[in-house]
Amino acid sequence: MLAAALLGAAGAVEATAAGPVASTGPTVIGTAAAGKLLTGLSGTWAGFGEIAYRFRWYRCNAAGAACQTVHGATSPTFKLGDRDVGQTVGLAVYATDTTGTGTAYSSLVGPIAPRRPLLESTAQPVVAGPPVQGKTVQATTGTWSPVPAKLTFRWERCNANGRNCAAIPKATGTSYAITGADLGHALVAVMQASNGSTIQNAFSTATPAVVSASVKHPSSVVGPTVSGYAEVREQLVASPGIWKGVGPTTFAYRWYRCDENGAHCALAQSSTSNIYTAGAKDAGSTIALTLKVADAVGSATAYASLVGPVAGAAATLTPTTLPTIAGTARVGGALSVEWGVWSDDPSGYVATWLRCNANGRLCTPIAGATHATYKPTTADAGHTLVASVAASARGATQSALTAATAPIT
Repeated sequence: MLAAALLGAAGAVEATAAGPVASTGPTVIGTAAAGKLLTGLSGTWAGFGEIAYRFRWYRCNAAGAACQTVHGATSPTFKLGDRDVGQTVGLAVYATDTTGTGTAYSSLVGPIAPRRPLLESTAQPVVAGPPVQGKTVQATTGTWSPVPAKLTFRWERCNANGRNCAAIPKATGTSYAITGADLGHALVAVMQASNGSTIQNAFSTATPAVVSASVKHPSSVVGPTVSGYAEVREQLVASPGIWKGVGPTTFAYRWYRCDENGAHCALAQSSTSNIYTAGAKDAGSTIALTLKVADAVGSATAYASLVGPVAGAAATLTPTTLPTIAGTARVGGALSVEWGVWSDDPSGYVATWLRCNANGRLCTPIAGATHATYKPTTADAGHTLVASVAASARGATQSALTAATAPIT
């Protein structure tokens, strides 16, 4: 979830996403037999503000097609009945935030075995491997009760949501080499287990929609932000933003301590934690967050705007709402700085405009740019801009950086 950004947002964060995005899709656990209970897990989502979830269960035919909503089945759990025998069951999760509603689908479960079956799937088979054209995916057998005497495999090509599946000719091995015909489709393996005359099928988990080999890493919809107060002993909290990836998306956070202009950075903390607590050695420094994002096909790097300079523990003047930049980030455009809100009523402000690299780092003061307004020049093209606001009140002075603009065009 994206927190309200007190610090580090790239200007005013715009709600560009039409609803939350799932970084890990919904899953269904349970035994695929009548009388058993299936449990749906919503997955992991990123969005703006609080996210509310709704559930809807679907009953599909044995091929995962002709899906119909099950009346009244809107809770995270679903009790399988006799009507489900021979059918497959799927779950849709609807996630709603302040920008809209996003939808994600679980893999199909089934076909559902009858009550007290002679053979049942107790843990769904899983497909592993990158869903990329030219790569190979492999299927596990899942878990069965009792252990079947024979297992055979059949690969199927489905729509992007893992529905409406059809068998792929001659694809009957434990692995499958992805071809151009699979682009945009999810893949599943259907296990056929048998003990004597008893036969039971089970769908594997579905892959994400297959992508071209040209897709190398996840892509950002909204970049990372940092919220909190840049003060010693206060916590800074990072949000990864919103990303579109292939399969589950993971995040690693690297926090750097830099000088007041975001240069000469040294690693301060590297972990999966999105929380950084400013210490005494951070006073007067800026804090920079680098985000490493990985999915099934690769990894990408993104940068939050600089935070700081960090105020000392005894500071009497600190920003409660950061200064911001308004205007058009292009050569010849007009930019202006808003002073923000401070813990005391400042008697005056001084603005210094900084030219930074495209990631909002390595900033240097722009000669003569010490007014509340600034017009980008050709020297700024390809660079981001930051304004440093120095506020003064009752003999105390404290500086605060705005978020970086987009690269100047």
